Amino acid sequence: MKRKLRIISLIMFVIAAVFVAAALSNPALGQVIYIGKYRFGAEQWRVCYAIYAIAMISLFIGSYFVKDGRDH
Repeated sequence: MKRKLRIISLIMFVIAAVFVAAALSNPALGQVIYIGKYRFGAEQWRVCYAIYAIAMISLFIGSYFVKDGRDH
């Protein structure tokens, strides 16, 4: 079970890294959108991508703290 979880979390981590790298190199990153009166620009996008990257890294690291066995 631990091995499967680690493989899945590693795949998710690699996909997240590729996604964040592609998103940050996108020339449209600087475009501004408005959500109501709120201005959502490049800096806010970077914050969203950073939060996503931190979540994926946390899940990957968390896979090493899962105990063997099933609780049935």
